[in-house]
Amino acid sequence: MKKIAIASLALGLLLSGKSVLTAQLPVAGVEYFQPGYAYRNLLNPAFVPQWGYVGVPVAGLINLNVGSNLGIADLLYPLENGELATFMHPEVSSEEFLSHIKKRNKIGFDLNTNILSTGWFWGKAFWSVHVGLRASVQAALPYELFEFAKNEMYANPSQYTIENLEAVAKAYLEVGVGYARPITEEITVGGRFKFLVGVAEAELMVDRMDISLGDEAWRIQSNADLRVFGRLLASEIPEDARFPSFDFGAIAPSGYGAALDLGAEYRPNFLKGLRFSLALNDLGFISYKQGDISQYTASGEVVFDGFDNLGTDMDVDAEVDGLMSDLQEMVDFDETPVERGLTRRINTILNAGVEYGFWGNRFSVGLLSSTTFYRAYTESELSLIANIRPARWFSLSVAYSFLGGRNGIGWALNITPSNGLNIFLASNYTPLQVSPQFIPLKNAHANFQLGLTIPLGRNRAYTQEKDPRDVNVFPYSFKDPENHPNKVMLRKQARQAGKAAELEKEQD
Repeated sequence: MKKIAIASLALGLLLSGKSVLTAQLPVAGVEYFQPGYAYRNLLNPAFVPQWGYVGVPVAGLINLNVGSNLGIADLLYPLENGELATFMHPEVSSEEFLSHIKKRNKIGFDLNTNILSTGWFWGKAFWSVHVGLRASVQAALPYELFEFAKNEMYANPSQYTIENLEAVAKAYLEVGVGYARPITEEITVGGRFKFLVGVAEAELMVDRMDISLGDEAWRIQSNADLRVFGRLLASEIPEDARFPSFDFGAIAPSGYGAALDLGAEYRPNFLKGLRFSLALNDLGFISYKQGDISQYTASGEVVFDGFDNLGTDMDVDAEVDGLMSDLQEMVDFDETPVERGLTRRINTILNAGVEYGFWGNRFSVGLLSSTTFYRAYTESELSLIANIRPARWFSLSVAYSFLGGRNGIGWALNITPSNGLNIFLASNYTPLQVSPQFIPLKNAHANFQLGLTIPLGRNRAYTQEKDPRDVNVFPYSFKDPENHPNKVMLRKQARQAGKAAELEKEQD
């Protein structure tokens, strides 16, 4: 499994060095319409959960996502002898391999976790506080890079131009304070302010690379920039080397910034059960001081004698290492002075949803649009979601996501007793085609989420006469018993009230 994972990500990192930056895809999905999900307010700050909560330290929320519009089957191929080899092997034809490659090939890995978190009700308002780690890696690789890497094996003199190759990685801590409350009977608004602390960031931008392949040598003219932010990664260009090397440096805050989450939910009175929602999350930046930035530029010509025996080794690890090493030799970086500090934006997410609940909101269907604005590219998707909520303490959702090459089935299970431990399990993307090792073969998207919280007081401000519609769970009116999901309880209360009235009348 390790070899397959390395091979699938190798081309995404081959020009950014063998950096061990781990990195964020906080993509909204199947859990968006679950009112019992404690961290629903992280997807839209206007959402208010059924109960307050305290997150289990470190394990309160873990959201891991990997994605690419390439799959393992696009990069690794079975040979006639039954063994597995990379696309560089001579038995793999150029036509077969390049027919699977897109014009712009994207690879990403995201991690979203809450270290500490809590949320509570105060009157009609809901407050939340969290401390979390956000990290992400994305790469956007042009078709010409793969064409060049593969066709060079045939040693045909040729010309290649590679443009707009980008790779970005970042990791930062955030401390957020959220607030939500209804402003009318139909509209709830919310917001969250987040203080950000940069841990590490790196970005590689290859604007253009002109490659002239000759029979004896290659000439590469490149225009590229590489920046490293923060103190966690120490970088330098070793003697007799062309590409910077990386090592762990000091674990210390390196940049500071801020971000806002803004959200709203509209529940029109003209059609009970209909809900519209909109949120813009992570609208912010991190600034780094001049002394915490390293900068490298490649703008000259390099003479290179070609790849060394790639495609003949059956060891996938060795194949990837050799390819990365050779490609790094094609770019000649020089360290350049940093004249001032720089500000980097974080990945912004736009969520828009519409949901309709029926049968006392025990069932609902919803459509969610989610767009993530990365530095290297933008990802959008639509999710059609069905929700079952037979009780306040239990909910189940199933989703189908499409657009952006993310076709897949998602699911979410939430168990929230009034006392005890809330358990949330979900996967926005369950791959439909996998290898025997459960690695996605096509459009390699996979997601796993785990949430563990301890429920606090119930959302009474939204379930009493102050807001008789119970805006987050069951949209009914206490003044209209026929639309109340628990008619038996109301009839019993009415009989008891009638008997008490009759007794008082007899005593008078």
